[in-house]
Amino acid sequence: MSHTPDVRSADSPAAASSGRAAPLSPQPGADAGRPAVRRVRRWPLIAVRALAIAFLLLTLVQAVLAGMFITGDVDLLALHEVNAHTIAFLSWLMVVSAVLLWRPGRGPWWPMPVTVLIAFLVQTQSGFGYSRSLALHIPLGVALVAGATALVFWSFIARGGRR
Repeated sequence: MSHTPDVRSADSPAAASSGRAAPLSPQPGADAGRPAVRRVRRWPLIAVRALAIAFLLLTLVQAVLAGMFITGDVDLLALHEVNAHTIAFLSWLMVVSAVLLWRPGRGPWWPMPVTVLIAFLVQTQSGFGYSRSLALHIPLGVALVAGATALVFWSFIARGGRR
């Protein structure tokens, strides 16, 4: 006993009333009514990844320098300050890369406000450090390391090519 396959589309009223699933093979012209998939460009995503990794590594180095300074190696305070300026500059480069990911790169928009928030927190962190407000400086540093880790994680689960 042979059975002819059901070739009705899943959207047709006959298919809906029969309760059968749509066929697995694509129908000719099935994508005619759907908008084209926008391709996310890879180069802005690679720039975001590279800057996020560099930012995370520098914030981890910053924590090590702070720990060594607190334990008595006071000469590392100058290196801690230089690294803080580098992190601040890098945080604004991340903002630029997030904007490039969004507009010409056709990527998601949400990394842009996240990187602006990170850059603002880096500036705030620096101000607390210069004012010697360690009760705010240290927890904000921990939060920045956590935020940088989350940004690196997202940048590697994000796929370039399709959105």
